[in-house]
Amino acid sequence: MLKFVLILVVILSVLLLLFLLYQSQKMLRHVQKQQAIENKKYGKPRQLHPKLQQTKKDQD
Repeated sequence: MLKFVLILVVILSVLLLLFLLYQSQKMLRHVQKQQAIENKKYGKPRQLHPKLQQTKKDQD
């Protein structure tokens, strides 16, 4: 009887762990989508690295 209860507790613990992993991934994807939307909406202007700016000026 005790072995059965222990096995059941282990199985439930694993299921709980998987459920929490799923929920955290779902929340992470949601936050990443929101961040991408925010970045598109309020995107800051991009700037070239100083070395690349210099080579671009040299080419012009």
